[in-house]
Amino acid sequence: MTTYIHLKPALQEFVVCAYLHGTHNVSAGDTFGKLIKPWLTLPPKNHNVIIPEGKDIFVFELPNYENKNTEYNFYISPKGEKYISIMLNEIFLTHMYIHLDNILQRMNKEIKEAIYDYCYSYNISFENINYESLKKSYYRYRQKKNKKKSSGFVPVMSLLL
Repeated sequence: MTTYIHLKPALQEFVVCAYLHGTHNVSAGDTFGKLIKPWLTLPPKNHNVIIPEGKDIFVFELPNYENKNTEYNFYISPKGEKYISIMLNEIFLTHMYIHLDNILQRMNKEIKEAIYDYCYSYNISFENINYESLKKSYYRYRQKKNKKKSSGFVPVMSLLL
């Protein structure tokens, strides 16, 4: 059973490498499957079943997805596509922040090398990323993180221990 969502090419490559083990087959047990599960429905009656083409269309298979009736293609609403895209983008950036923090602290690398190393580790094509926006995002994250440290911020949970 084939379905699709609109997703940036870099996020498509990230999902395939990080969660689908190099394939486009989604199961209910993998992280991507759990993320899309609440948004899967049967298509509305007026929905065109033809899958659009383009760089921003991520087509994937749902083979026997939780033993549901698979003779129909499942549909993900535009609201669901937007939610999934936002969540995947946040996951992508969080992984990148952690990777860059680790690699910049342990090795004496430039930020550009570290970003390319991150992309390489998830098989993300360099033409699908915007280096400047990733760099700015990382620096904003660092500023926010340093501001929290310098403000003496104590997480609420630590007060309960």
